[in-house]
Amino acid sequence: MRKTTPANIKLTLYGKPIELELSAPAEKVTPVAILPALHRINNAVVETAVEVFVADNETISCQAGCGACCRQVVPLAEFEAYQIAGLVEQMPEPKRSTVKQRFADGCAKLDEIDWLGQLERMLAEGTTHEAVQTHALRYFHSGVACPFLEAESCSIHPVRPLACREYLVTSPAEHCRNPTPEHVKHIELKFQVSKIVRKLWRTNHIKDLDSVPMIYALKWVKRHPNQFPKKRGQDWLREFFNYLANP
Repeated sequence: MRKTTPANIKLTLYGKPIELELSAPAEKVTPVAILPALHRINNAVVETAVEVFVADNETISCQAGCGACCRQVVPLAEFEAYQIAGLVEQMPEPKRSTVKQRFADGCAKLDEIDWLGQLERMLAEGTTHEAVQTHALRYFHSGVACPFLEAESCSIHPVRPLACREYLVTSPAEHCRNPTPEHVKHIELKFQVSKIVRKLWRTNHIKDLDSVPMIYALKWVKRHPNQFPKKRGQDWLREFFNYLANP
């Protein structure tokens, strides 16, 4: 069993004091191994934002069985792509083959409209954020569901990507089928762990894109072996919190 080092973290988020008890691998690892700690940090950030920004007369609409958002593009940090590929490989058959086929089918459908190619060209040319958001809606309207979606619920919920944890709405769930600013009210997070780690930890594999669209994760990992350096878990966490304090 992997040895871990405890860490007690105290910080202030949205004016509220937060204390977290974390553990990180004691030996040198790639950032994939500290995802459990990042998930805990992310959960604390989101829970605090809900306490601060959700009014007394509002509730979070997101719940099991409402999978509209699971048809949106999910941006993964580069090291999350390796985690996702590892999850799939650890699944028993026949589920592993079923999920792999869903990934392949989703990529094929998006390739028909050259969705990823257009995105890469847009970013290389320095397109606007609004144009990228509009292009993301093309993904949604293609109807490609997350390969892990089962009965409109996330089948990997405890280990779901960082970006998925940060997507919460207070508008009626049925409006998520038409995710426009006029219909959907998001909880806006000043601190997004998913964006921080995408900026902080990346290799030369990542160029114009700052993330890996999850539907392409299995194909991407096959082409790009893990080249992250290995550091002690506490050193990875120290880098994260130093960046959080001095972005």
